[in-house]
Amino acid sequence: MNKTLLFAQNTMEFVQDGTFNSYEPPIPIGPTSIPQTLAFFTNKDGSHDEGIYFYKPQSALTLTFGFDDQQFLTVPQHITGMTFGALSGAAANHVRSTQVVNNSYYFFDSARTVFTAHPEGPAGRGIRLHTNASLHVFLSAKPLLAKAAATSDTSRYYYGKLRLHFSRPVSNPVLSLAGLGATTNFAGKHLGFSTELELQTPGLELVKISGNDQLELDDTGTKILHARTFINGNCESGAACGSIVVNGSAISNLVFGVFLRTDGGPGIWGTEKVTNSGDMWHITVSLPEQ
Repeated sequence: MNKTLLFAQNTMEFVQDGTFNSYEPPIPIGPTSIPQTLAFFTNKDGSHDEGIYFYKPQSALTLTFGFDDQQFLTVPQHITGMTFGALSGAAANHVRSTQVVNNSYYFFDSARTVFTAHPEGPAGRGIRLHTNASLHVFLSAKPLLAKAAATSDTSRYYYGKLRLHFSRPVSNPVLSLAGLGATTNFAGKHLGFSTELELQTPGLELVKISGNDQLELDDTGTKILHARTFINGNCESGAACGSIVVNGSAISNLVFGVFLRTDGGPGIWGTEKVTNSGDMWHITVSLPEQ
């Protein structure tokens, strides 16, 4: 008997394939700081993806993402320092708008080693980037440019809180993060910076189950950090990417402090004419069927 099939387990995941939609169309375009809610669908044998078969769970489950305690509230064109549905690169002074929920990860896990759907594994299996919908998050560096914030390798700035609220209590959810990291390059001088997250919900532990070397946890099991001194925006060359399980039961709320730290490169946040830099990344959530 095929052992892969023997130990496959059902998962609950976000999906956006036209038939099953975690976010009911039409999907809004950002940037926005309004909370966003996605519904889970059950994926048969989703821990391995030995064929994708989604269906509605017996007990409905949704997850709402929201920002709180925003430190930067008057960012021109960006609304706030943290938004959904934005990325830099559209114009010198404006971000590019995109859907708040999408499958455009700007990365392919072709080797199936980075993202994991089920907390018990197998590592690197279960998340398919072209199928599993993700929430699109953007941290604007414009406020740091405006106040000429330091860019030394010890510079780290608090942006606020990211809150996750489950519609009913769950156990051992898995957070899959893609693209923690970005860079500016003016006059050939690089400055890298990355979002980092600190779990503030007591009594829970974070455990990395798959991902690249850039994604690491601190010794307390509460901080999601970028491990490298050189930060870039691609999972294959300097961004932190991977899957982390939140070990615990009866979880209704998760609260993360959100920070942006630099790698101390010789570059700058931007210029008077180019002010739209920031860190764009994705988060999707999965968990055992429950």
